[in-house]
Amino acid sequence: MWHYRLTTILLIISIIHSIRAKRKLKEQEIIQRILKDYDWRVRPRGMNATWPDTGGPVLVTVNIYLRSISKIDDVNMEYSAQFTFREEWTDQRLAYERYEESGDTEVPPFVVLATSENADQSQQIWMPDTFFQNEKEARRHLIDKPNVLIRIHKNGQILYSVRLSLVLSCPMSLEFYPLDRQNCLIDLASYAYTTQDIKYEWKEKKPIQQKDGLRQSLPSFELQDVVTDYCTSLTNTGI
Repeated sequence: MWHYRLTTILLIISIIHSIRAKRKLKEQEIIQRILKDYDWRVRPRGMNATWPDTGGPVLVTVNIYLRSISKIDDVNMEYSAQFTFREEWTDQRLAYERYEESGDTEVPPFVVLATSENADQSQQIWMPDTFFQNEKEARRHLIDKPNVLIRIHKNGQILYSVRLSLVLSCPMSLEFYPLDRQNCLIDLASYAYTTQDIKYEWKEKKPIQQKDGLRQSLPSFELQDVVTDYCTSLTNTGI
């Protein structure tokens, strides 16, 4: 009699879960993507949901870092100032956090947009058309490279920072000279847009920063105080 023994072979299958590393998008790839079909001539939508068409005015937050005040000229009634001028606003068209929604892609918190010495050639994104109303002469610093920073955050927030030297008009009252006290302005506004398009606001914390030693740098004057205010006005082109 033949005996058959049935041998059961158990196959143990081990399942190995492989963890795939996230793909990191490079700055060059991100910039190429967000600037494709981007029109810098059109201002971004505002963040106000009650304005269905345009989203309301673009909120531009302003901050100034005063580096020096010099050459207070009581004959020509002007003074010179050097400062870093910063603006922040949001342009949802440039937000790139959507690229990591799939879960397998990682993006940096911000990318830096390089600029050219020629301001006309460096215009790649929309920026506020800010100008200084009491400016007589102005220049941007270009040594060794243009002292300009454009930083695009992944949520679409833009930081624009530029180093400027300006000669500014300052009407003076000199009847108490040399014991006079003068109020000199740095007066900025949008050149073409109205308050329906752009709304300027001073940065909530430290809107004006001062370099150490600034108050002691003036030979004939003492810097007593620096304050901020608003100068919205009505012109023929709007408010």
